[in-house]
Parts: sequence; structure tokens; C-alpha cells
Amino acid sequence: MSDNEEVREKIIKAAMRIFSQHGFFKPPVRLIAEEAEVSKGLIFWYFRSKEELILEVAVRSLPTDIMEQCLKEGIGGGELLRCIGKRYLDKYKDPILKNLLLHTLSAEALYPSIRAEITKLCGEGLRKTAIMAFGSDDPTHIMVVRSFFGGLLCYVLRPPQDISPEDYLESLMEISLCCPSSSSSEKGRSSK
Repeated sequence: MSDNEEVREKIIKAAMRIFSQHGFFKPPVRLIAEEAEVSKGLIFWYFRSKEELILEVAVRSLPTDIMEQCLKEGIGGGELLRCIGKRYLDKYKDPILKNLLLHTLSAEALYPSIRAEITKLCGEGLRKTAIMAFGSDDPTHIMVVRSFFGGLLCYVLRPPQDISPEDYLESLMEISLCCPSSSSSEKGRSSK
């Protein structure tokens, strides 16, 4: 990593800590500069605006990286869901990333670029996951993947006290993998 990349990363990490505590809107760039131990001008050397820094932090807070890493492994079915689930629960054990995820989700209404990232994740990302996990992107399989991610998010937001993350993930996978195939769903609809 070059010196420039190290400084940029130092600024991003400081911004992550500050935004996690105060949200994206309230803290001035000066506070991020103090946390990073750099000048405010140096932040604007690496990021043209506070909004550009917010977008960088917001994108890092989303589970897009997890999905992409697991998809690149070329695995499918339960192994893909396990990969995504384990990495998701590991990532959001970090209270900074958990808080940033919540701030990112709440900021999408004000930042079109954040909305676009979330739309990409919940659209194309889930479609690719459905194809790799179930062999198709029919609506039933996409809904299963959406439900799987919803179950992961609920665990991160309010982890149940009576079940370990490992057991929770295994149960969530079992539920997701036992879903009806789209063809059986369509048969049920056509016979009614």
C-alpha cells in the first residue's frame, strides 16, 4: 500500500468511527480530521466533498463485499448461503459497521448515490445469489434470498438471547433451502 493509499484509508477509518457515533449529517469534517490526525484540507485532497466521503463509508457498510466474495468462490446451494451468512454475522459483530449500516439505510432518501448502491445490492446482487444458490432467478428463489438476508439483518439488529449465531444461521439456512421450487409453486397456483 502506497503512502497515499495509507492516508486515504486512515481518513476513511476515522470517518467510519465518527459517522458511526454521530451519523452522516451532524459531524463536521473538522471532527473527522481530528480523529484521523490530518488537516481538513488533506481530507478534501482525497475527497472532493463530505458527500463523497459519506458515499465511500456507506458503500463499505453494506454487505455487498460479502456477497461478491462468496459469489467469486463459485459455490452454490447451502455452501453459498453459509458463506454469506457467516461473513455477514462476522462483519456486523463490529458495532461500528452495525451502526454505519443503519445510518446508510436511513440516508438513502437523501443521497441518490446511496440509494443506487442499495438498489443494486437488492436487485442484481440478490438475483446473482439466487442463480448461484438455486440455479435460477425466478421470483420464488429471489424471495428466498431476500428472506435470508432479512433474517440476517434481524439477527444483527436484535440478536435473540437463546440461540447462538451458528445455530441461528443453520436454522435460517434450513428454512431457506427447504423452500418450494418455482415449478411446484406454479402448479399450486394453477390448480386453484
